[in-house]
Amino acid sequence: MKIIVIGAGILGLTAAYSLSERGHEVVVLEKEAPFAGASHRSFAWLNANNKFPRSYYQINRSGLDEHKRLQLEFPSDRTWFHPSGNVLVDFTETRTATYEKRISDAKEMGYPVEMIDLSTLRALEPSIQWPEKIESALFYPEEAWLDNDVLGEEIVRVLGERGVEIRIAQVASIESDDRGAQVNLTDGTGISADFSVLATGAWSRELAQASGLFVPVADLAEQSTRTHSLLGLTEPVTVPLQRIVISDRLNVRPRHDGRMWVQVARLEERVTEGQNQRMLDEVASEMEVELERFFGQKVPMEKVYYSGRSFPEDGHSIVGFLDEPRKVYTIVTHSGMTLGPLFGRLAAEELEGQDSELLADFRPSRFAGREVEPAEFDYFIGRQ
Repeated sequence: MKIIVIGAGILGLTAAYSLSERGHEVVVLEKEAPFAGASHRSFAWLNANNKFPRSYYQINRSGLDEHKRLQLEFPSDRTWFHPSGNVLVDFTETRTATYEKRISDAKEMGYPVEMIDLSTLRALEPSIQWPEKIESALFYPEEAWLDNDVLGEEIVRVLGERGVEIRIAQVASIESDDRGAQVNLTDGTGISADFSVLATGAWSRELAQASGLFVPVADLAEQSTRTHSLLGLTEPVTVPLQRIVISDRLNVRPRHDGRMWVQVARLEERVTEGQNQRMLDEVASEMEVELERFFGQKVPMEKVYYSGRSFPEDGHSIVGFLDEPRKVYTIVTHSGMTLGPLFGRLAAEELEGQDSELLADFRPSRFAGREVEPAEFDYFIGRQ
């Protein structure tokens, strides 16, 4: 079969990889460059933590397993999957209630979590200045972080070796009938194939609408915490951070190049101001304050990204066929880093006619004939 994949972020590239692995002819269309959008500026915390309902938890848990498989089987000597675990800390006076709720929810789902004491916390991450008042924290041993840039580079390399073309082109619309899919480009040309896969994140809404289809993703014009985030990248530092740390003060995790990704929950509301250099500079300064407080040394910021989110209106992934002839398939999710390899494989299987029960609750058809109620994005501890 010939399949056109629109979008070269984590979802589009993993779909292209799985399809090419199964011997299909694949063309990837991308309007900027591979991994140029949200996929290259992601905190990339791989987890099934605090994911509800159970069906959403299950696909995220399966997503972790799929990452393990991909790292083991991928034709590369480079490492991008780091299953070092996640430390979650509540610095407020309500930490007991936070931990009780998190443990209860995790146990209900069968998700591994451990309560650890201060001495264990200091042994796990000795570079952090843990205050005496923090008597305990939670440790999620199966969670991981992803060097998303490395994974992107390696998938692009392998696709190139397989002869998969990644074309820089702007898609105007998609048409379909029983014979296949036609992707129309803004330069007036078109490409025909057996199927097309729409994996363009927040832009999926606009492209679907231009094609007479419906993909309810939050509009980036909204400029809220549902649609945007502020993600900091530090300069290379000597801080020996080993794993993800999630807290009400600071979310931080390492990278392969000595830099760290940083989020500060209390600063997220500033996305409502829109992207402007003064705001980004002020956020960078406040991130540096929090980092110095955390590590006891100055950690300079290299850049703060004003990053758009791919956030389905009801908060849950949208995966499946959009059209009656079943020739146009979409993959949209907020948990793209965790779910990318899994959704890529399942998309390939479904295009071959093997429907997945894992995806039953996430079909585009759930929106048919009803108004979509927008989900709120509450930036509490560990919401990713």
